[in-house]
Amino acid sequence: MSLKYRIWGVRKIALKIENSLFNTFFKRKLGNKVNIFGFPFIFIPKGAQIKVGKGIRLISHSYFSEPGISHPVMIRLLNKSAKLTLGNNVGISGGGICVQTEVVIGDNVMFGANAFVSDTDFHPVGVENRRYSKENIGSKPVKIGNNVFLGMNTIVLKGVSIGDNSIVAAGSIVVKDIPENQIWGGNPAKYLRDL
Repeated sequence: MSLKYRIWGVRKIALKIENSLFNTFFKRKLGNKVNIFGFPFIFIPKGAQIKVGKGIRLISHSYFSEPGISHPVMIRLLNKSAKLTLGNNVGISGGGICVQTEVVIGDNVMFGANAFVSDTDFHPVGVENRRYSKENIGSKPVKIGNNVFLGMNTIVLKGVSIGDNSIVAAGSIVVKDIPENQIWGGNPAKYLRDL
């Protein structure tokens, strides 16, 4: 583990420098200031649209996440027509968002360690040229409502909508819509109970 985060005075200085550099570099693309804890990977092609609310926290180092994380936060818009909206006070711990078409994340959404959201299959389903083809790749928008909690290692796949206040249990794979105020879990995620 990096010493720069384990020593309080050094950690404070390192975080200030990292946040200053990150926000200077991404200010025009993101609009609002983002609080980072370790450097995330952000890929925004020219022409892609990203809207970022206030109070965003991206945790990209295991020191700042109690269960630890597998990798830094990864936010990748895959083409110039991709659209990503992050509401206010969204927290992501070592997770990721990949956008081919559109992903909308509401206010106060929490990504548990390594939670991942994608609106695309990344490759064609057909066996012919699956590895190299950029054609016939399935993609459907994803919408996550306000106050949603995605548990550790959750995966949300294309076309899914998750209603306000709902919780997805750790390790779940979400393949269909979740209404508001419910707890779902499993692979594939299923209804467990109302909140």
